[in-house]
Amino acid sequence: MQVRPDININTRFYRDAWLEINLDNLEDNLKTIHQQCRKPLILVLKADAYGHGAGVIANMLDSYEFVDSYAVANIDEALNLRQSTNKRIMVLGITPEWSYGVALEKDIELTICDLASAEKLQKMAADMEKVAKVHLKIDTGMNRIGFKMDKPEEFKEIVRKIDILFNLKIQSIYSHYSNAEDHPTCATQTSKFINFTDDLSFPRHIASSRAARMINQDPFDFVRVGIELFGLDNPILKPVMSMYARVVFLKTIAPGEAVSYQSLWRTKRTTKIITLPLGYADGIPRSLSGKIKGFCKENFHQQVGLITMDQMMMDIGDTEDVKVGDQVELIGSHLPLREWSKAANMISYELVTSMNLRLPKVYTRNAETANQF
Repeated sequence: MQVRPDININTRFYRDAWLEINLDNLEDNLKTIHQQCRKPLILVLKADAYGHGAGVIANMLDSYEFVDSYAVANIDEALNLRQSTNKRIMVLGITPEWSYGVALEKDIELTICDLASAEKLQKMAADMEKVAKVHLKIDTGMNRIGFKMDKPEEFKEIVRKIDILFNLKIQSIYSHYSNAEDHPTCATQTSKFINFTDDLSFPRHIASSRAARMINQDPFDFVRVGIELFGLDNPILKPVMSMYARVVFLKTIAPGEAVSYQSLWRTKRTTKIITLPLGYADGIPRSLSGKIKGFCKENFHQQVGLITMDQMMMDIGDTEDVKVGDQVELIGSHLPLREWSKAANMISYELVTSMNLRLPKVYTRNAETANQF
């Protein structure tokens, strides 16, 4: 598999903290999900592919024929992603009317949730002598965005009015499950979606990969794949992201000494404290203070004191083999992200998307596949 030569996937960085993105695990997850779903996939790469790097991932997965297109949350994400791929990109959220022009210029497909927006987009497309590609979203129970009507006939009449707009082309009709883990709720929404679209000839999709395992997707044309692509919240998939830092400082402190702000943690013995150069500005919630560990030299070490904006400390006891410059795993094969999620009472989505602000990314492959990338 080739990557465009103008895409530099390992940007040089100089700090002692980083994320590693395992591209072999990503590909394995993609293939596993496709085997399970047995449908063409729309890959949801919003929030910079949940913090994993949307441009690199799209560029890598473009060649898979069963990857139909990509989806993102807003027009800015779509424009950024367009720099890395020529494949179809759809916006899942509402696009402001004043952004219609740039969406048309860059061939970005928009979600439409009301007739008035469709008519305004039609006018803009006609003025620009272009055809706008749109996806119609039905609200079947999420109560967020989408056409919300009581009778299928009302929606079908709206579809007919949009379909005759000369400069608009309907690409699909879709909806979204409000609780992919609840079978009765999914079944109710599926039934409503079918009732509202059963006589229409446009492609349809409603399920994430998780929901597709629970609800029969035979009537539909695509499955949207988001967070599961990255191996989160599914034990049969492989985690793609790891987090590492190097020890930047080591000191010995006496019994009764405090560590970090507000003196909330004090040692009960003489011990060694290491400092790592990352903190809550790197997406590690302050609420995890005292609740997480690091793995270094075959041992686990407890994080102590408040996690600060840029640094955190760990108690390594009287160990002799940890030195400044040693690598510490914070998330990885020894310390899965789900432990952070549980301790912070947060979903994995929140955690991985918040790590995207300033931590550099290193993209890795196993030796036997490295020559393919």
